[in-house]
Amino acid sequence: MNINFKASVAVLGLLASLPSIAAETFHVASSIYQNGELVESPVMIVEADKKAYMTIGDDFSYELTVSPNADQTVQVKTALTVNQVSASPVLTVAYDKQASVEVGKTKLTVRVNQYNGS
Repeated sequence: MNINFKASVAVLGLLASLPSIAAETFHVASSIYQNGELVESPVMIVEADKKAYMTIGDDFSYELTVSPNADQTVQVKTALTVNQVSASPVLTVAYDKQASVEVGKTKLTVRVNQYNGS
């Protein structure tokens, strides 16, 4: 076996593994309600297992981490603060299905899809 052939096989092996190296990315659409009133509807594109966050003024902050499961669901860990009221719900969400949770007077709805960049 010559060196060029070995190098070609190594490069092909690396190229074949690239899709598995890339992190999964998700489109997350949320709605946050307080006392039945819609506060915000943030939409984020997030990488798996990386924290994403947003803040609007002093009254609203939202962070989340999306972790894929083996069964076509994801675990969404959140921390949100609305008007100095904080909650940290964790939801298990099936792809393209809405899940919701209420903590006191705060309600969070979440819909997650795999994001392919288009």
